[in-house]
Amino acid sequence: MKAERAKEILINLLRIPSPSGKEDRLALHIMEFLHKLGYDVHIESDGEIINLIVNPNAELFYEVHMDTIDIRVQPFIRGNIVYGTGASDVKGGLASILLMLESLKREGKDLNVGIVFVSDEEKGGRGSALFMERYRPKMAIVLEPTDLEVHIAHAGNIEAYFEVDGKEAHGACPESGENAIELTYRMLEELKALEPFNQKGKYFDPHVGLQELVCENPYYLIPALCKGRLEARLLPEQEVEDILDLFDPILEEYTLRYEYTEIWDGYELDKSEEIVQIAKRAMDLTGLDEFGGMRSWTDAINFMYNGTKTIVFGPGNLDISHTKKEHIDVRDVVKASEFLTAVNDIFGKS
Repeated sequence: MKAERAKEILINLLRIPSPSGKEDRLALHIMEFLHKLGYDVHIESDGEIINLIVNPNAELFYEVHMDTIDIRVQPFIRGNIVYGTGASDVKGGLASILLMLESLKREGKDLNVGIVFVSDEEKGGRGSALFMERYRPKMAIVLEPTDLEVHIAHAGNIEAYFEVDGKEAHGACPESGENAIELTYRMLEELKALEPFNQKGKYFDPHVGLQELVCENPYYLIPALCKGRLEARLLPEQEVEDILDLFDPILEEYTLRYEYTEIWDGYELDKSEEIVQIAKRAMDLTGLDEFGGMRSWTDAINFMYNGTKTIVFGPGNLDISHTKKEHIDVRDVVKASEFLTAVNDIFGKS
């Protein structure tokens, strides 16, 4: 039964911790899995990052990252649901690729696509960047949790570190100080009021909010300093440079200093693109019917910036990824494997 096999593959992946920078053991497990099936595996490394590549000359690649965030939940199973850090992001997608490769060998079918297993997606995206330095496939499918939607659009993003400087005063004398916490929230309200963040999107809405805020105050004082990180999610059609022009005056007014730590433009593929057409045919064959847009940074950005037309797809739920409740239904892993198999077959006939 495919669901049981998917469960077995996935739990074995989850039992090997692979936080960013510690992917070696998982890479070895994947290599052994592929060698048993008779696939050649090319190892690419720059001394720090390791990528595994199958069928390196292919024009269409499946890409999946081996790393996870630091382990927050140990793996366990309840029925068809597998829990654990990385279950959704993205070892469920990794399991769907391995399940597909097993099925192809069992059915005597050719592997028509390339596959790259990369490191460091969760921290710096250096694995996909290294791959794109050496390979330039025409098209790609990046495996990420999309609830089995085919994401042909991708959010842009701005992330900024900041320090808001207030004025220290005794806690009973707020009128004599400037509360850095209150200043931070006033800054956030002005950012949220900007016109670009009051638009509606086709797949998701734009958003700006705080991701981290530290205001140490060991004494009874009006807090004088807040350090934090804010993130803005942009619509695919919104230009990052235009948003930065609106951000800068507000951040300059409220902060002691700030630094943009991540900046990228989003994109949306036209439905006439070859990769979208192939995906649509595979969707029809496997009973999937939703196009969507990816809300988070993925390796698809590195692929698209280097000219590879890229969609994002996979089993799992982005909302619960990275949380202590992260889990995945192995039946979705099977469905994802069937979609990937259909794409492989369609591409082989094109």
